[in-house]
Amino acid sequence: LHHQYGGFNTIALVREMILRLRYLNWHRMVLLILIVASISLIACSGGDEDSTSVEAPTSGSAGSIVIAIAELPPLIQEPKRDINALGGIGKDFSIYETIVRAPFVAPPAPPPQQGYNAADLGLAESWEISPDMTSITFKLRPNIPWHDNFGDWGTVNAEDVAFTFNSAFDPESVNNGAEEIGPELKLGFDVVDPMTVKMNIEAGGFDPTWVWLLGNAGFNGIVIVNKDAFDQLGEAEFAKSPIGTGKYKALEWVGDDRVVLEAVENHWTGITPSVKSVKIVSMPEQATRDAALRSAEVDIAQLDAQTIQATLDAIGGRVQEIGIARPQGFQMAGNYWSVDCADCEGGEMPRPGLFEAIEKGYPWVGDPSDPTAMENARKVRVAMAMTVDQKSIVEFTLKGFGRPIYAWQNILPDDPLHKDEWIIPHDPEGARKLMAEAGYPDGFDYEVWIPSTFGPGTRAAAEASVAMWRQELGMNATIDKTEYGARRPQTVDKTINVPFTHGINWIPGATSARYICPNAGHIVGFTMPDALCELGMSNATELSLDKRIANNAEIQDFLSEQMLFIPMFQAPALLFGVGPRIDKWDPYNSQDVLPNSPESITLK
Repeated sequence: LHHQYGGFNTIALVREMILRLRYLNWHRMVLLILIVASISLIACSGGDEDSTSVEAPTSGSAGSIVIAIAELPPLIQEPKRDINALGGIGKDFSIYETIVRAPFVAPPAPPPQQGYNAADLGLAESWEISPDMTSITFKLRPNIPWHDNFGDWGTVNAEDVAFTFNSAFDPESVNNGAEEIGPELKLGFDVVDPMTVKMNIEAGGFDPTWVWLLGNAGFNGIVIVNKDAFDQLGEAEFAKSPIGTGKYKALEWVGDDRVVLEAVENHWTGITPSVKSVKIVSMPEQATRDAALRSAEVDIAQLDAQTIQATLDAIGGRVQEIGIARPQGFQMAGNYWSVDCADCEGGEMPRPGLFEAIEKGYPWVGDPSDPTAMENARKVRVAMAMTVDQKSIVEFTLKGFGRPIYAWQNILPDDPLHKDEWIIPHDPEGARKLMAEAGYPDGFDYEVWIPSTFGPGTRAAAEASVAMWRQELGMNATIDKTEYGARRPQTVDKTINVPFTHGINWIPGATSARYICPNAGHIVGFTMPDALCELGMSNATELSLDKRIANNAEIQDFLSEQMLFIPMFQAPALLFGVGPRIDKWDPYNSQDVLPNSPESITLK
């Protein structure tokens, strides 16, 4: 008998042999007992004396691997204060789990937005949508244990689920997964009985993609945490004690350094990971990750498109793609033009970034009360876009890994929905004319934010764009390289008002307007007029995918006219170099850009 992930299951073998003993005579019985004993010794053998492999326990989990990534955020664990650690590393490395789970789809196919069911092994064993679509009632699976490495916390119950979502939905929450979800779905979770919770939905606000929003394949999905641990340990100790229900438990989680995982024996799903120990290490520099993979210090490493193939050719490895391609460019922050906000205090979104920009005369920010100022700011933004040479960036900076793109909505030029008027010509002379018309013939000084934690290709392209603006338009930049997580709160309080590098890997028909319309949480530095926000936000309840896609195309008309997003290129999905020790790895595709499903990894 052989375990599904390798290694002999001797207990099962002995059990089967005992059942057969009564049919054998005594000398055959002795022979059979000797065979079983021999098999047991073989199964537990550590191999030759030079072997460095970990001895395999009877569960089948054995060995260890190391995975290097560019950014490793600290654990906070309280959902409302966590940006992307829980729903990123916590979810993708199988420490925590979501209430529903997506059907498996391998990269590069986009993950599904609908069609989930209980067989996909989320924490809920069933759910029921009320006839008036104002609630979803979830029945939780019984006897799902919490990890025991930080104490005995019993099993998952309705209090845990309600606490998790109500914390993530808090008006002051910075949770990335919660920000993907509209206010119409954030009325809160109620405990119905110890194993049943009800999600409340605003009348008329039912979102047909709710499973995508609550599941594991969306952007930083909301994972379930333990309420008793939070109550008893307190905020500070809770942040040091990762307690999940996934196939791996976290023995250590040190931000900007390492996360150490150990396989969970007898996991409730019936899935036992093949690899016993997984260590995730933070290596911000591309060159460091590349060298570590080449030297076999790590087994999987996040690498950029320009260098990955040469490295893998040298070590006999392979490429693993995860994620959805995304447009990369600059959000022209500070242009907060609309304020009506259902989930903001007093129904109005504060916009301190706009008022500071107007007071200081930031050339790319328009004053909504002054049509002339609005037009001049638009000309500056268009001039900046016309100066970015996308073809040069793709060919020379990115070594051919990337494609020109002009739409924030992630619609490529060869897509039937793409419109010719969205195309931005590379025309530095025309750009200088627009700058002169706007009152800046000699350029200006400004700040630009290029987060140090973004990929090397994105950073290089952004710096190349800044150099083009300096050379062609006389714009002298001060580059802020603060990591994304440290400055991101400014996108929540609406104080961000400088151009910053950013991109979102939208799927077709997404409710992308959430990020460019007034709300109490994170947006990308500008807001559209109310009428367009109403159109874009209707995607949250629109049942027709074709209609949702058409709505986003109409919004793109406005974004292209006003040039509130200056595109540089479309980045490929994230690429990982897989070293020669890895025999098999089957990650699911996700809107996240992290390795996932370590339980599917087997070693040679």
